[in-house]
Amino acid sequence: MDIKTFYRKGLKRTKKILGRIIPYNTHYKPGDVCSVNLDHPNRNNTRELTVHKIYPNYETKLNISDDLFHACSEYWKPKRQVVTNYMVLEVPDGRVYTDNESSVAIISRYNRVIENVSLSLVSGKVTQPNLNNIFEQRYFTVPEKYKGTVFSLLTGGAGINNIGHWFIDVLPRLHLLRQSGLYDKVDWFLMPSLRYDYQVETLELLGIPLSKVIEGDKHPHIAADCIIASTAPRGNHTLIPEWLCAYIQESFLPYAEEEGDIITPEIPYLYISRSDSSIRNVLNEKELLNALEPYGFKSIVSSKLSIREKIKLFSRAKVVLGATGAGLISMFFCKPGTKIIEIFNEGFVVEPFYDIATKLDLDYEYMICKNRRKVKNAAQGQREHLFVETDKVLAILENMEQENQKSTKQAEVA
Repeated sequence: MDIKTFYRKGLKRTKKILGRIIPYNTHYKPGDVCSVNLDHPNRNNTRELTVHKIYPNYETKLNISDDLFHACSEYWKPKRQVVTNYMVLEVPDGRVYTDNESSVAIISRYNRVIENVSLSLVSGKVTQPNLNNIFEQRYFTVPEKYKGTVFSLLTGGAGINNIGHWFIDVLPRLHLLRQSGLYDKVDWFLMPSLRYDYQVETLELLGIPLSKVIEGDKHPHIAADCIIASTAPRGNHTLIPEWLCAYIQESFLPYAEEEGDIITPEIPYLYISRSDSSIRNVLNEKELLNALEPYGFKSIVSSKLSIREKIKLFSRAKVVLGATGAGLISMFFCKPGTKIIEIFNEGFVVEPFYDIATKLDLDYEYMICKNRRKVKNAAQGQREHLFVETDKVLAILENMEQENQKSTKQAEVA
């Protein structure tokens, strides 16, 4: 961690601690939670909010083998099935307050936190609305006032600095906005951050001008004539809904065939390296790459590629192999049938990527590496490095080759 980053994180932590001790502008502290009547939307006070139902009682399932489900880390065990009421709310004279770390509060003109579209996380898990950490806050800056309508895409989590969460938890809110019919009413888009190139580039591809973007990490407390906010794309859980996968593919895959200056080599076999990260590194990566070379694998560092390059590269891939991490989010750009091989440390087996893979009809396979010590929680698990048993990877690839040869022979006979 460089000195600048260390200083920024230390300052942020200090402000958070002091914010719970020193009282200032406490009249901005919400006094209650506003419940949303989804069964009878017309019974909601329209001076406080207007409800637009998008996908009521939407069912999302986790379609994986029992073996993989039982292998999932106990501290992050996913549900097999969840139901979410997706909605978009209009909040006249509303406010948005975020700590850009674990919570977002959408606040009505009556100084109430609105459930469903507000979000507070503890250890990565969604809490009840009345436990939003804004209720512990005592120090409030004066909100910056924006004329017009602001649509919030804040996540209250890693959407601020992680490309995987950006694609899963931030951008899909635009789909819910369009489904509500309110897209053209929006004057401003409140984003978690514009710190990274991928954030700027994806907004450009989606047709959102940066002149209409408010950066949440620089403007944590705002007010507007109207705030529009949506249910989180994954609701209060972690499973990926099918509508989300469809939206990302429909939005970005057309760029796979785009003519332009970007020349992307044909690399059918991709190995996603984590050499740009300080966590979950493959300790014997050189050995693994030497073993993969006869199959034609090329190693790439995903963070060094533009979004357009990723779209072209992954849409042409036949096999993608790598340790679990944000670099695998580009599987969204793969075509059905693409082979995905995800490598886990046994202390950190989490579901986002195999969940996505099954919903995109990708040919998913995994292997789990043994860990040297017992992992107690996600904070520890996500930092553990991996030692990959190369013979197991080669066995997967050899079996894949045999299946391909068998399919080819059957096609010739037919």
